[in-house]
Amino acid sequence: MMSARPETWIDRNEADTLCDLFAARVARTPDALAYRFYSPRRHQWIELSWAEAAARVQRWQAVLAEAGVQPGDRVAIMLRNSPEWLLVDQAVMGLGAVTVGLFCADTPASNAHLIDDSGARVLVAVKAGWAQRIFEAGECPQLHAAFVFTGDIGAGERIRCADAALARAPEDHRAAVSARADDLASLVYTSGSTGRARGAMLSHANLLFNAHAVADALPRVEDEHALSYVPLPHSYERVVNAYRAMITGAVITFCRHPRFLGLTLARAPVTTLVGVPRVYERFYIELNRWLSRRPRYVQRLVAFTIKLGESVFEREQGRSRRHVRHLLWPLLRRLVARRCLRLFGADMQYAVSGAAALPYPVARTLVGLGVPVLQGYGLTEAGPVVSVNRLHDNALDSVGIVLDGIETKIGPDNELLVRSPGVMRGYWNDEIATRRTVSAGGWLHTGDKVSRLDKNRLYLTGRMKEVIVMTTGEKASPEPIEEALRLDELVERAVVVGEARPVLAAIVSCPADVLVPVMQRLNLDPASPASLASSRLENFFIERFARLLVGYPAHAQIRRVAVTTDRWSQVNGLVTPTDKTRRRRVARCYARDIARLYGRRAPGEKADVSQNTNLG
Repeated sequence: MMSARPETWIDRNEADTLCDLFAARVARTPDALAYRFYSPRRHQWIELSWAEAAARVQRWQAVLAEAGVQPGDRVAIMLRNSPEWLLVDQAVMGLGAVTVGLFCADTPASNAHLIDDSGARVLVAVKAGWAQRIFEAGECPQLHAAFVFTGDIGAGERIRCADAALARAPEDHRAAVSARADDLASLVYTSGSTGRARGAMLSHANLLFNAHAVADALPRVEDEHALSYVPLPHSYERVVNAYRAMITGAVITFCRHPRFLGLTLARAPVTTLVGVPRVYERFYIELNRWLSRRPRYVQRLVAFTIKLGESVFEREQGRSRRHVRHLLWPLLRRLVARRCLRLFGADMQYAVSGAAALPYPVARTLVGLGVPVLQGYGLTEAGPVVSVNRLHDNALDSVGIVLDGIETKIGPDNELLVRSPGVMRGYWNDEIATRRTVSAGGWLHTGDKVSRLDKNRLYLTGRMKEVIVMTTGEKASPEPIEEALRLDELVERAVVVGEARPVLAAIVSCPADVLVPVMQRLNLDPASPASLASSRLENFFIERFARLLVGYPAHAQIRRVAVTTDRWSQVNGLVTPTDKTRRRRVARCYARDIARLYGRRAPGEKADVSQNTNLG
């Protein structure tokens, strides 16, 4: 780790826009490696220098300009994570136009709605079939051209071959108009786990401020190789990885799909990982699954190593004293911890977790194996990052220290309010929602509840609108409970319900293949749908969840469980493009199961008299 800024660092005063930032990076280190990605068509890793990337950007600018893109126009990008995504992004912004990121896994109807709402004139997509389905799913009257890389483009004028257009384009195209700092750079559509998608308007100044603030807060790694796998339509991925790399000169290695994440980590020299909690949770689950197949002495050795590593971490943070057993850490780190990290990436210098809360057991395991995990917090409307832990000031139960240049305060009902140069300009074509979200003084209402704000360090408890109020008068935030349930290796996703009910219940989605052995042990027929509603299976999960929720108050325990093997995804509308479960939609989808769960009482449970309207 380095402490001082290297000479290749791009300072704030060197670039007013993201286009200026890219140009400054190309001028500073033209021959340095910028991007690395695996080409399935060529079956090899391909590398691009900054100069080669700039030439590709100029070709794209020529193609888009010929297609009629003007300053202020919107261009939709529907590509998998790759250098191409960022190069199109730069080309669009260089023309003074606006990027609209579309998620490849989203439905055609949803993406057609975003194109229609944004008024995008051009679409850049991977497959001709994707573009065709979008044209069929919505009217999209302003969309007059789609550039695609694969598939049959047909005889029409709307779908065109991207490779052919790029081959004809010059490498020295110069945009006639330069973007300004206050110009709109991107429309980032966000809907959270509820509500309809709204386009947050983020300017060059918004995104550039946030990228510099994040770069200043994160550790400086010599010869940094960062991994990009979080979908690039997510502003979190673009700012923390892509734009930050332009500032620092880091190399970005692209993972084209999350299912190849483990393979990419094993084969690419990745030193930093920017991710979402689910990736770290899966590593935690895989590690425990691997340990369950090992002898007891191996399990004890790994447990001791993690405990020792966490103790060393606490000492390095200045929260404990040196102990003689710390002398064992270099040996155990090399022989034990690094072997465990083969499942994750043995060369990892640090990891960043954002977009949702990271369960404490997962964070503890990572730091115990020698990987500092820096939890952060943000939301698209804030530009997006608000806080992140620091390498030498890292509290695992906190979402970090507020970034320099960002103001925070606690509003009514303990809501976190944020004000900074990164806060969005508003929602696209939705002035009412803008006024409701950003006050006249420029304060962004985040909708997140603060448990405490200690010396600019944030501690959050969950979303304000999602707190469950039970008929007993008790309140429970479902998010931390769901996070704990997802650490069970049998559970893919979970939703906790209990509004106006006496106890909490969980709806859990489990992969069928992992559930079959459980049913067989319980003498249940895996082929029978009735087995999923069996009291034996429900009690099995209730007991498992009780072990995961040790330390939670009695009212926050799970007393009912509905099990399904349905896969919740973007296709069926139960998961957002940013991998968040849509709690309300899940509750509506499984309303009958919820009614069944609450239609009976567990042994010893008192009747819920508050629901009895005939009190005599």
